[in-house]
Amino acid sequence: MIPYLLKSGFCLLVALGFYKLILEREKMHRFNRVYLLLGLLFSFSAPLVLIELKSEVVPFTDVVPVQYIKQELGTGLKQGRMLSAESPATVSLYWVIYGCITTILFARFGRNLYVLFRKLKGCETVPFEGALLVLLPGNVLPHTFLNYLFVSRTAYEKGTIEDELFTHELAHIRQRHSLDILLIEGLICFFWFNPLLIWFKRAIQLNHEFLADEAVTKKSADVVHYQYLLLSKLTDSSPVFLTSTLTFQTTKQRFTMMTKQTSRAKKVLVAGSAALLFLALSVAVSTQTVAQITAPTTTNQVKSKPDNQRVPKIDVAEMERRFSDKMVYIPGGPKGFKAARKRFSDLSLEEKKRVVYIAPESRKTPTEAEFEAWKNPKKYGIWVNEKRVRNFANTSLKAADIVAFSGSYVHKNARQPERYLYQMELKTQEGYDEYIKRKTEEPFLFLNDRKP
Repeated sequence: MIPYLLKSGFCLLVALGFYKLILEREKMHRFNRVYLLLGLLFSFSAPLVLIELKSEVVPFTDVVPVQYIKQELGTGLKQGRMLSAESPATVSLYWVIYGCITTILFARFGRNLYVLFRKLKGCETVPFEGALLVLLPGNVLPHTFLNYLFVSRTAYEKGTIEDELFTHELAHIRQRHSLDILLIEGLICFFWFNPLLIWFKRAIQLNHEFLADEAVTKKSADVVHYQYLLLSKLTDSSPVFLTSTLTFQTTKQRFTMMTKQTSRAKKVLVAGSAALLFLALSVAVSTQTVAQITAPTTTNQVKSKPDNQRVPKIDVAEMERRFSDKMVYIPGGPKGFKAARKRFSDLSLEEKKRVVYIAPESRKTPTEAEFEAWKNPKKYGIWVNEKRVRNFANTSLKAADIVAFSGSYVHKNARQPERYLYQMELKTQEGYDEYIKRKTEEPFLFLNDRKP
């Protein structure tokens, strides 16, 4: 979840920054509206798409089947190699806090919708040029929501509402600006912790005003008269939540935009730059480099076969003789069955046939080149005799001191703060003797979930 939120926030920041620095200054309001909406949807969807790029082939001297890697990861967790960032109780507390705040915001959102629709019940409505006028008592500024245009009854009956104001508000209705506001408000309810959404909302609302002003100036060539009209309507009254209404906090920007012109060539250049920006963001947040690991080149190479065929098969009688009193690991099932351990002698005959024995690692000594490569902390995390060695570059060990080793690729979501790519397990003679003794006393047996 955290990587997704970071990538999403990065996309929002870049998209909004490009808009504020370049697009908002150009008179291409319809394109800008599409850009802002697409920027929102892209920022929340692009991090969900994963495009894998394969890197160079990395030779490995040991390839461990998937089941065995899971077992080793489980052991590593028990030994404290991989610590969870947060305890379950802390995570649950975070979700409770998030749920409470989200619920409050949705309740506020619903209440404001209710207040708007409640006005419709107690007020007269009049059809007007494809919209519905809602005649409100008192002196109120015209404002719109969905297909409704709210105006003062007194001003409407006296005919004192200027045609330019009607044109402005009808533009909000015909271009369905309320849907944009509902979208951004809904996202804020879910992602309230991201302040960039507030800035996106302000940019969307200002763009709506540019579009409505453009509709007025296209119908009436007297731009100066319209500007004086807006100045005469300056008021300290607060706008109604979720509506498109005349507000004058950005009057200077609106006046500048009314007389501004953007050439066709510049529009094409800016639009192309925006397309390249989204392409670059897609590559940045959706691609992941995955290293390919080949099978070993040594004589004990593991061939590419199904997992349950990668170890020598021992018949039931021999298993019974060697492991009768040993415990067998039984993996958990998909229907809620928890993992368990059971003595081999207590298994049924069919289960005994599916028990797999994982033999201890064989002895092998690395080459000098391999040993020196392991000293790169950015690429390798090293354990010697099952103990983490963080400064392996200064180790007193030599390649000849290592009598057994194995390695595995660390996937991105499981990497430690050091961010190394491979985890290497090295054993000296002392560590290998202890390892063999432990594996003899407690052999690794597990019940294969695939029936023969």
